[in-house]
Amino acid sequence: MKSDMSTTKKSNHLVLHIAPTPFFADRGCHIRIEGIVRSLRVLDWDSVVCTYHHGYDVEGVETRRIGAIESYTQTAAGPNPWKLWADLKLLWLSANTYRRERPDVIHAHLHEGLFIGLLVKWVFFWRRTPLIADLQGSFTGELDSHGVFKKLGFLKPIFRFAEKVLMWFPNHIVCSSERSLNLFINDFHINPERISLAQDGADKGAELSNKQRSALFKELGLPKDKTLVVYSGALLDSKGLKQLQKLIQRSDPLRTHFLIIGYPTEALAEFLATSQLNDRCSLLGQFPFERLPQLLQLSDIAVDPKNFDAGEGSGKMLNYMANGLPVLAFDTPNNRAFLPSNTPLAANVEDMANQLDSWLSDANERSATAQHNQVFFDENYSWTVTQGQLSDVYLGISSADL
Repeated sequence: MKSDMSTTKKSNHLVLHIAPTPFFADRGCHIRIEGIVRSLRVLDWDSVVCTYHHGYDVEGVETRRIGAIESYTQTAAGPNPWKLWADLKLLWLSANTYRRERPDVIHAHLHEGLFIGLLVKWVFFWRRTPLIADLQGSFTGELDSHGVFKKLGFLKPIFRFAEKVLMWFPNHIVCSSERSLNLFINDFHINPERISLAQDGADKGAELSNKQRSALFKELGLPKDKTLVVYSGALLDSKGLKQLQKLIQRSDPLRTHFLIIGYPTEALAEFLATSQLNDRCSLLGQFPFERLPQLLQLSDIAVDPKNFDAGEGSGKMLNYMANGLPVLAFDTPNNRAFLPSNTPLAANVEDMANQLDSWLSDANERSATAQHNQVFFDENYSWTVTQGQLSDVYLGISSADL
C-alpha cells in the first residue's frame, strides 16, 4: 500500500500492534493492519508491529518478528497446529517489545492478538496501558467457516463463551464493518460505548495508459477479446472456492475469461485440470498487493463468491469498488452493508451466473454499476474516513487513560 498516509515525522506517542499472523502476506487482514498503521501515523501516532516469523516487510511499517519456526510456512488463512507455538513466541516478543519501548497503547489485532495483548497488559499491570481490540468478525464463526466444528460440534458453545468473556477486557473494541459492529453488540452483548467502527479502506490505483494496459495483457497472456472476470483473495472453501468453481463452469467460454489472483492454488488448479477448464482461467497465484489495482483496472467484472457471513469486513470488495468494477456477490448481510443499496445480489450460483450474463449482454448497465460503485466508495470507504473513526477512538482513550 503506497499512499499519501506515509510520513517520516516522529510523534510523541507509540502504539504496540500485536498481529498473530504472517504479516505481510497479500491478504485482506494484512491490508487492514497496514492501513490502520498508516492511518495512525497521519494522526501522529507511531507504531511497531509484532508478528510471526514469515511474511515480508512493508516499507514504512516498523516490524518485529518471532524466531523462525521451520515447520510453519503457511501464509494462507486457516487453522494450523503450529500457530499455538507461534503465538507463545509472539507473547514473548510482545512482552519484550513492551518492556523496551514502553508503548502508550496496545492495539491487538484478531482474537488471538487480544488474548496476547491482555496477558502483556497484566504482566505490566502497574502501567495501566490502554488495550484496543481490533476484531474483524466472530472468531467462532470464522472457525466454523473453516470446518473446525464439523466433527467436534460440542466445542462450538465453549469457544463462543470464551470469545464472549475475552471481549470483556479491552478498554475499547474497533471492528471492520457495520455487520461486525452489530454482531458484537446484539449477539455478544457488548456495551455500544465500548465498541466503534474503524472500517476497512482501500486505495485507488493510478489510471493505466493504453500502453501500460497492452503491456500487462501481454505479460500475463490474457485474451483481449473476452470480458475479464477477476477474483482476488484466498482460494479456500471458507472464502467461497466451491462457488467460484461452479461459476467458472457455468460461464460462457466464448465471452468470459477469469483472472484469479490468490493462493493456495492447488485445489483450484486440480479442479480446472480435471474439468478441462484451464483455457477459461489465468491462475496467477500469490501476487504483490501493490500491483493489485493495475490488475483490477484491466478487468471488467469482479466476483466475491463467499456466501458465509462471519461479520468481518471485505477488503476485496472495497478494492473492487475503488477501482471502478461492478461486483457479483451473494445476498448476505455483510454484502448488503458494503455495496450500494441497488446492487443486484445473488441467492445462489445460478443467480450469480445469470447476473454475469446480463452484464455481458448490456455494457451500459455494467458501466453504470461500476461508476456508481466508485462514487459510493469515494463517499464511504476511503482511508480518510477510517482515519476520522480512529481519531475519535484514540482521543477517547487518550483522555481517559493516558
